[in-house]
Amino acid sequence: MKALRALFARPLFLALGLTATVGVSMLLTTPYPMDDHFLYQKFIERLAGGRLDLTIPGFHGQNFIAVPWYWVTRSPLTQIHVQMLSGALLPLLSYFAAKSLFRSATQGLLFAAIIAMMPFLSFSSLRGWMVATYTLYLLLAVILLARRSRWAALPWGFAMIALPFAAALLPLFLSFPPQRGSFLRRYWHVIAAFAVPALYILIQFLQAGRIIVGAHADEFTAASIWSGPTRIFLNAGHAVQMLFSIHNYYFPDPAKTALGNMMHTTPVLVFLGIWAFLSWRDFFEDRRLPFALALGFLIGIGMNVAIDHMDHFYMETGVLLIILAALPVLVRHPLWIPVVLGTLHFQWFYFFLQFRGVFALGPSFFLTPLAVDLLFVLYCLANGREVFVHLRSLISAAPRGGTGA
Repeated sequence: MKALRALFARPLFLALGLTATVGVSMLLTTPYPMDDHFLYQKFIERLAGGRLDLTIPGFHGQNFIAVPWYWVTRSPLTQIHVQMLSGALLPLLSYFAAKSLFRSATQGLLFAAIIAMMPFLSFSSLRGWMVATYTLYLLLAVILLARRSRWAALPWGFAMIALPFAAALLPLFLSFPPQRGSFLRRYWHVIAAFAVPALYILIQFLQAGRIIVGAHADEFTAASIWSGPTRIFLNAGHAVQMLFSIHNYYFPDPAKTALGNMMHTTPVLVFLGIWAFLSWRDFFEDRRLPFALALGFLIGIGMNVAIDHMDHFYMETGVLLIILAALPVLVRHPLWIPVVLGTLHFQWFYFFLQFRGVFALGPSFFLTPLAVDLLFVLYCLANGREVFVHLRSLISAAPRGGTGA
């Protein structure tokens, strides 16, 4: 038992273990480039050749960091390789993000395990989707912001030109300025961050004569992407459906039902996050944090509701913020942890069913949930007395039957 307790006294080591597990599992798959990858790869190759070409459809914020790897390898899968690296690093960055934000290594490890159990964030890189590096930018921005670093604006700015929904971090950035003093000194990091997409749009407009809406250049314009009141109402209803279930029928437009309409985490975390928002005095020492997380969550979901169709990849920023809000609840009420862990397994099952042939997914794909399950079992063994106390309190609090008078 002492050895197990010593193991959990090194949460960074465990987060590194989860990162290594995701990385090994990913290396044992077969990337299969699809759709958006070819646009991103084209941008990388042109930028590597000295030309910044923003006439290529797609948001390219995540592609700038791939250029050095292309210089080294000249690989047509450069974009996917960098996405895979980003996906493998997500548990480690998640650990530092929650630890920095809550000043708690325990919450850091919980967040690392939760993010490791979300394969749509990491393994979607195998087809060339950009969500892994986008999420890495978000986590890095949170880490630097929580540490009051002036550099937090840089990953946030690049996240916004990878997916504009990163703007949902604005309440966090306004709540935790890195400096005190005048308005400009306190919020220059926000101005600097928004200068990145502003410059990106300016260059794109000068090159292409218009604002290109991501990879949907032939489908939408900057004006037509927005929905009317009826569609916004239906999208909001579908957002609730997605957040509190795991099925993906997109009733506003069934033809657009796809993986993006499927929950990428567990609805239990959404419930716990809302509990934290409603009872914020019970779970947060810093009173600014729950309001910043709640407002960011609403902005993140609301930005997706306002456009043509719902997509969980677009909702990712808001979902990450509500997961962060759920962490103090899990620490205060640890009996929710096995419920969260159990329901997180659905994502691995669905991802496997969808992509097992495409990415040659075998038993090694399940190394990550196996590692997380093992950590949970070892933690219960190392803290058997505490686990027993929690279970006994649960049983004693359960209503008991009786006979009427």
